[in-house]
Amino acid sequence: MLAHNGVGIAAPQVSESVRAFIVASRPNARYPYAPLMSPTLMLNPELIWTSDDMEKDWEGCLSIPGMRARVNRHTSIEVRYLTLTGEEVSTRMEGFIARIFQHELDHLNGIVFLDRADKADYATEAEFLKLMQKA
Repeated sequence: MLAHNGVGIAAPQVSESVRAFIVASRPNARYPYAPLMSPTLMLNPELIWTSDDMEKDWEGCLSIPGMRARVNRHTSIEVRYLTLTGEEVSTRMEGFIARIFQHELDHLNGIVFLDRADKADYATEAEFLKLMQKA
């Protein structure tokens, strides 16, 4: 994940059949405006509440290199998960961190980001970078 500038990774992406993922937002070449947070392992994660407000923004995935797509996600969520020591954590997530959680939770449910995007919102990495230079 770190070597490829990812901000999260789910167990199924590394051939592990467990309900777990890591959320590890940090600014990098793929996500220069990502907020900095400590990598957090989340076991048996659950989405408890979602805001009505949604935002369409660009996502990529380490499992689908070279592709990006604009995906509509809830901007604010409440989640619950277990830590490695078995502690239950309930917290609210906003913005990019909420987007990462939803993206990784989708992996646990057999969904990839392209499944949630309109084909008109797909872009290759090269096309995406050109779009970002114009913005």
